Amino acid sequence: MTPILSRKRLVTLLLAGLATPLSLVAGASPSDGPERGPQVAPHLQALYDRAGLDAETREALHEARAEHRRTLRELQAEHRQRLAEILDDDQRAALEQARRELHEQRRAELREARQARLDALYDEWDLDTATREALGDAQADFREQARALRERRFDDREARREAWRTLRDDFRDTLAEHLDERQLDQLHEALRPPRRAPGRHHRGTPAQAPDAG
Repeated sequence: MTPILSRKRLVTLLLAGLATPLSLVAGASPSDGPERGPQVAPHLQALYDRAGLDAETREALHEARAEHRRTLRELQAEHRQRLAEILDDDQRAALEQARRELHEQRRAELREARQARLDALYDEWDLDTATREALGDAQADFREQARALRERRFDDREARREAWRTLRDDFRDTLAEHLDERQLDQLHEALRPPRRAPGRHHRGTPAQAPDAG
């Protein structure tokens, strides 16, 4: 059986990680799609310019990133093959169903916790029913537009960032029709998802809700 991570691939992965700046590693994932040649994102170009890197060094970084991405894709393919050897069709279907159920359960828990925080704030501010409904409608509209943005294709990252900035600004302007600046800041904190507990970085690990006490 082929080892999941051969010595050669391990060395390649380590070298790529050491040679690549953190900003490159953060953006290097199989979801980025196939390598598109020596194109450099504007924010990386600015980073290289600020660091004073010459063309040879930039090309070396680009090659390291490309190798890193190829290695990750190979590892993912090997992992999928290994899972296929361990699980039969029924087991894979059962695991996928369990994953979806846990994901939906977690989403429901987060929605309930968020709504509880909002209700507590609205009670503290003594908001009337009409204002609460207006805020709820604004949040629902924001979520719908955010969902559409996530599915939309953009020409580049800057266009995506600008679209998200516009959506957030419009959302805040709508909320500002009903709330003052202090309330807007408090609402922003209430809507923010709870942070993960320190040291818990595994995907699928439920984040710990902040202590309300």
